[in-house]
Amino acid sequence: MTRGALLVLVLVALLFFGGPAAVVDRVVNGGRVGPKTTLGADGLVEEDPGWLAFESGYDLEVYALARCLASEHANDPDVYLRCVAWAVRNKAAEGNRSLFALLTDGKGEAGDWRFGEQKAAAGTKYASTRADPLERHAQIAAEVVAAQPWEDPTRGATHFFSPKAQDALAAKAAAGDERFAKYLGKDSAFILASWTGTGLYPGGAEAVIPDGIDPRTLTLFRRLG
Repeated sequence: MTRGALLVLVLVALLFFGGPAAVVDRVVNGGRVGPKTTLGADGLVEEDPGWLAFESGYDLEVYALARCLASEHANDPDVYLRCVAWAVRNKAAEGNRSLFALLTDGKGEAGDWRFGEQKAAAGTKYASTRADPLERHAQIAAEVVAAQPWEDPTRGATHFFSPKAQDALAAKAAAGDERFAKYLGKDSAFILASWTGTGLYPGGAEAVIPDGIDPRTLTLFRRLG
């Protein structure tokens, strides 16, 4: 077999069976970090956040961010989790707030200082923290909390969403599923138009797609100007 023919066979194998990228996409989350929690009917985690962080072995900032990663894009490759973590960190810094304060503050007073769903009945939050974190989530959270600002792969992103997931929710609403009625007409095109308009900032925002990110799975946004 000639060298050229061998190269063709290798390329075909990579296309069909995957190369290094396929290995990266095999996510190993590890075991749960900290106690198992209970989600109440109001969409909030019943256990005390400080106690949960203590039992996890991580400080409250890292544990709060780890819960966010476990709840948003939990099983995506590391690059996705790092980008989400940086968006959360940047948003907190923008308002001179802690990560814990950003992630537990809700529009209603009953939702403040508790982990829970983003659309918790007690108060809508910046992002979900309903899921218990696993080892990979905590490790990436700790890494991003300790990182220097110039290491940010999103270059200042402060918000994120999944167009694919948003379209799925909007489709369920359009099909008449009343559980998803609040997503009616709010597909990814709607979110993109809103957030790049004045939905996030008076002066607008721009979409950010870092290297290695599929924009259908994760699109981030940063303030214009």
